[in-house]
Amino acid sequence: MSSLAHEVAIVGVGYSELSRAGEPDPRRLTLTAAKEALSDAGLRSADIDGIFEYKFGPESPGAQDMARLLGIPDLAAFADIMASNPSGLGGALAGVMAVASGACETVLVYRCLTRAAGHTGGVASGPETVGGRDQFLVPYGVLGGILVLMGLKKQRWMAEYGRSEEDFGRIAVNARRWSALNPRAVLHDEVSMEDYLSSRMVADPLRVLDCDYPVNGAVATIITTAERAKDLRQPAVLIDAMTYATGWGADWTFDSDFLYGASVDCANRLWQRSSVTLDDVDVFQVYDGFTPVTVAWIEALGACGRGEFGDWVGDGSRLAPGGDFPMNTAGGQLAEGRLHAIGFLNEAVLQLRGQCDARQVPDAETAVIASGVYPQCGAMVLTTV
Repeated sequence: MSSLAHEVAIVGVGYSELSRAGEPDPRRLTLTAAKEALSDAGLRSADIDGIFEYKFGPESPGAQDMARLLGIPDLAAFADIMASNPSGLGGALAGVMAVASGACETVLVYRCLTRAAGHTGGVASGPETVGGRDQFLVPYGVLGGILVLMGLKKQRWMAEYGRSEEDFGRIAVNARRWSALNPRAVLHDEVSMEDYLSSRMVADPLRVLDCDYPVNGAVATIITTAERAKDLRQPAVLIDAMTYATGWGADWTFDSDFLYGASVDCANRLWQRSSVTLDDVDVFQVYDGFTPVTVAWIEALGACGRGEFGDWVGDGSRLAPGGDFPMNTAGGQLAEGRLHAIGFLNEAVLQLRGQCDARQVPDAETAVIASGVYPQCGAMVLTTV
């Protein structure tokens, strides 16, 4: 039984082509993904009465733009959710709440990203003088963006727990094992630990293979009531539980837990609301914008204790095809491409439908999606009907 006021289901998933080359129009990418999701569900544009999307800016067309492009006559609920949310999963979380509340019946959620929008990974020159909180950030280069923060997070992890880079390398190697089985992924060549350890530094000790892979692409999902789902084309996947978390302090650098942010609070709340436990989960889709975030989420979810990831993961085979903790089965953002968490959601849905061909996890009935970082965390548990 879902913890939501009314049962909600995911009934359609869609993708645009994923590419590295050129600068395609975000509207075209998003329209392609949305139409594919509608077709997958067996719905028409006119059936949509809610749209929610997550964005940084112009890289993703707005909800009202998409309503016009799709010819939707009217929206009963909509929102363009800006960057302070659990990554792209924020749109889906909002869509689930809109359906569960009765604000609308059938929701389109999407995320579009282009390589040209990779501004969050840029390099900036620091000011000559600073005051306020910036005086504690600029000496470490934090105003240069998230890459510096992730480098500091990785360094702190290794120092605090006495671990090595190989722990993070297991995640990068695993991503390519799965993406090699995913025709949609932009990276198919497997990598070794030696490849990981020799990859270039981005913000020491953060390596390029610790970071997600920017692409041009869009991904879309259709959410509706469980009752409506019974009449549609695909087997419904139910939302068993969902949650957000900010953690204490709600800050990227000055919160109470630099290593875990809000992930522990988010995971604890998720399991309190879910009808299943971690041991019941068959498929894990864990945010991998940066490998230190993935490590934090795995521990926060309860797979192992704080600082125990390295011993728990072993040689990494438990994360890989045939392992007992199959994780990021499409290749994740490290290898399928940076789709900002809705890619994880769609992959979980396809796994629970049994539609993943060579990368299918046998008899998958329950999945967890954990998304975001620091004070911007969110998660879901999905189950089959």
